[in-house]
Amino acid sequence: MDARTPSHRPERTCVGCREVAARDQLVRLVREPAPGGASPRVRVDPSGSAPGRGAWLHPDAACLDLALRRGGLARSYRGAVDTGLLARDLESFDPTRTWNR
Repeated sequence: MDARTPSHRPERTCVGCREVAARDQLVRLVREPAPGGASPRVRVDPSGSAPGRGAWLHPDAACLDLALRRGGLARSYRGAVDTGLLARDLESFDPTRTWNR
């Protein structure tokens, strides 16, 4: 009798809609320090393993909007962050993923 279990797929929670999804369906965002003592900047982490505090988001404009309105990014990064260029970064992130607008 061969009782194989399905392989484990890591799951993460989207900071926008708060739904749990497989890691490969989400985009990782990472906080990086800003020069001059300004609020830390949030950038897309294409490798999914950059050092620093990370947050996960569906590649969807609605989830980004929810994350910004509900304060999901500030909560995940435990403080205020600069998200000024984040929408542009997500749109040009990876041609293999679709960014639903």
